[in-house]
Amino acid sequence: MAGLLATPGCERRARLVGVLDHAAVRLGAPEPHQSPFALARAAQFAGRLARDEHAAVVGLIREHLAIEPGDTVTSTLATALADPEPRLHVVPGPTVIPLPTRRPAPPHAATLQELVSSAKPPATAPPPPSTPTLQEMVLSTARPDTGPELDTGPLLLVSGPTPHLVAVRTYAMVDGQADPSKVAATSREVAVIVAALRAAHPAVSARVLLVLPRNFGLAPTGALLDVTPQLARLGHLRLPEPASPDHVADLPHRFGDGCTECPLFDHCASEQTGLVTRLGDTMTNLCGPGTTVAQALADPPPDHVARLKLTAADQGRAIARATVRHAHLAARPLVVTGLHLAGEPAAVVALRYGTAPDDEKLLVVAEPRDREQRMAVLREFAIDLTEYVSSFSTVEPVVRRDFTVVECSTEAPQLITPNPATAEWLTDLLGRYLRRSPDLETVLGGLHLGWFAGRRVLPGASAVLTATGLLGEHWVTGRLAAEDSHLGSLLRLVDPAHPTDPMPAGPVSDPLWDGDVLADVLGRAAELRPVAEAALAGAWRDTWHTLDTLRARLPEIAGHVDERWERDRWSFTSHRNRVEEGTAAFAARLRGVPAYRFLHELETRTAALERQLALDDPLIMERYIVSGEALAGTVTKVDREHTITAASGRELLRPRIWVATPTEFTRPLGTELWLAADPKLMAVVESIEPESVELVVQKGAVQRAQLGRLPATGAEVVFAPFGSEDIFPSRLPEELPWQFGTPDE
Repeated sequence: MAGLLATPGCERRARLVGVLDHAAVRLGAPEPHQSPFALARAAQFAGRLARDEHAAVVGLIREHLAIEPGDTVTSTLATALADPEPRLHVVPGPTVIPLPTRRPAPPHAATLQELVSSAKPPATAPPPPSTPTLQEMVLSTARPDTGPELDTGPLLLVSGPTPHLVAVRTYAMVDGQADPSKVAATSREVAVIVAALRAAHPAVSARVLLVLPRNFGLAPTGALLDVTPQLARLGHLRLPEPASPDHVADLPHRFGDGCTECPLFDHCASEQTGLVTRLGDTMTNLCGPGTTVAQALADPPPDHVARLKLTAADQGRAIARATVRHAHLAARPLVVTGLHLAGEPAAVVALRYGTAPDDEKLLVVAEPRDREQRMAVLREFAIDLTEYVSSFSTVEPVVRRDFTVVECSTEAPQLITPNPATAEWLTDLLGRYLRRSPDLETVLGGLHLGWFAGRRVLPGASAVLTATGLLGEHWVTGRLAAEDSHLGSLLRLVDPAHPTDPMPAGPVSDPLWDGDVLADVLGRAAELRPVAEAALAGAWRDTWHTLDTLRARLPEIAGHVDERWERDRWSFTSHRNRVEEGTAAFAARLRGVPAYRFLHELETRTAALERQLALDDPLIMERYIVSGEALAGTVTKVDREHTITAASGRELLRPRIWVATPTEFTRPLGTELWLAADPKLMAVVESIEPESVELVVQKGAVQRAQLGRLPATGAEVVFAPFGSEDIFPSRLPEELPWQFGTPDE
């Protein structure tokens, strides 16, 4: 039910909502599996919560809901909803909630039994609509022999005039933050349960207590989750009559970005071959539903990237979106791949790392759930990481504008992982975990990972790179973005001769592999080692092949890459100095002024990177030309002596340039444009003719000594909507936005 919110408008998924997995299996999809390790952790966490009559949960209820529950009781759902006193009710699973489909329920019905007994509609009742909304389903009652049911498993409910649901999940809240994507999925799931419960008790609160493991253990922590927006979306969701899984092909469907989590994805994707809808929602909106790729190519949209995606889909391979390399590739990067147990990111199974394809090290934890074993392995990794980072100790003197001399590292360490998930797990989660260790060498490795974590999220930084990110930055595929997260299949589109490894590149392994392979060898190091090595072999090989492919196909480095790498070197220099001084530290969460400064840096770097990529690469600049934001054409005339009279009466040199354009330029008069070949030269649009544009230079060539910057007659030029990097002030505003607090905080 919650998955319908990710694919709104898909009648196929809506009509098969009760038998979706069964229908997918009948069409050839594998049986749905959960990792046995994730199930075991869930059972452990549930057992931890049940201690002392759920005393920890009761404490979280007091803290977050401001409710003082009485005793903890085990009861039925009907009893829990009917209880007027504040208690914690444990409703054993499986819990079945009727989803009614007829007239509104009695407003003061106390139990589900009363609701069901009053369900028969009067003879004069109007017939129900053929496609009721979920809101109509959960706010009305049905005959007990025909009404649909929702199986939710065990439930925790806080009774009272306004009952509250307690949702338990096993993904961790580390330093007060949980994975946003997982919290969003939980919100959708919980909203369905709340909507169903409101059929029996309309006062059930939309504010849900979410209980998660704190940090890397099993101690519980909580947070309030308001599912009001999800309930509003559910209220508008249309639910047609259920269909049989035998007639999947006859059911209309809507293919889009949210389909990747649907069990029917492979089947529906195969039906979209040759259609624009196969490329996702954005392309469908640009080209129109039902349009074929061939039709879209015949009349392409005014979007350069969209045209590349259409070409990639038509040719069945990746298409280059860059002519030069836009990332710095170090001569000796540290490539790291790894796996952890499902549901427990600190439980490292294996790490494979090295600075060359044939210079690697494999660390294996025989029993990842044993803290001593995994800390011993992580300590070894931390020592090796520190040794690698310490090898970049050479510095060079740099003279500043005030003539002071400072030292900057000549090179900086670079960390490369197969995908963003591994990069986040390694630098952020494992970095935090290592910094909690009492061992100083382990903490030092965690400090270095903390520096990598900070660089990982900065646009344009090259201290942390991912293989999928590098490929996606330089090539376009005719698939959904989520499909390109699998390194093996993405690399196969870039290099068809490269063998594809179906195994995920980490850090979470395939649930079926967990149960069939990993579970049998866990705890026995000698048997686990070859299994882990084989599991990581594909990710290791594909990551190094990605680097080789980039160096071979894009040997030329973009002009601004060295400038951005210099920022990484300065940042590493500062980090190394703080480590030597013993002052290196990383905040669990940024607040106040640090948060404002960090967000400001993200915004300025994002804007600067977009400009730099376009100015460095004509293929990326083509995007702005196709959209009409940039002006491209041939210089037909240059008036170097043109002057204007200022208000003071002084004559000012303002050369004019006429550019012949193959298409009409539709930007308004007065638009500021910069010469892409020399971004310091700025001109404004003076007049527009059907096949020509007149520009008046305002900066960069307004003095006699600068006239050499003007393009020559007959030259092919591009005038971009941006020039050299703007200077964004880093000083604090007089008043910080409310979400950041005050400058004194």
